[in-house]
Amino acid sequence: MVEKGFSIYIKLCLQHARRDYFKKLYRDSFYVRSYDEVAFETNIINFRTSTTVSIEDSSALSQAIEILNSSEKKVLFLKYYQCKTDKEIAEFIGVSRQAITKSRKKVLVKLKSHLEIH
Repeated sequence: MVEKGFSIYIKLCLQHARRDYFKKLYRDSFYVRSYDEVAFETNIINFRTSTTVSIEDSSALSQAIEILNSSEKKVLFLKYYQCKTDKEIAEFIGVSRQAITKSRKKVLVKLKSHLEIH
């Protein structure tokens, strides 16, 4: 009887330790930034020009992106540069998929309105 209780206690301790470890790992993942994120935020990544996108369009888009805050830039970066789904982005950031979808739509409207003005 004591052995069974002790084994249950050890099993619960291990489960809690595992849970706490992964929570800490998840929390710490926000402090580590990939090279791609740093490059995006410091404008190292240049927009590629093609026959359909002129240099003026590219610079206008760069200026429009500058008005976004860091979380909006991160959503755009993960969605369109790393080709992540809304669900993957939501899991990475720690919010719901619906929040990411809404945020992405707001960002696109914000960019569109800024590009129409300029």
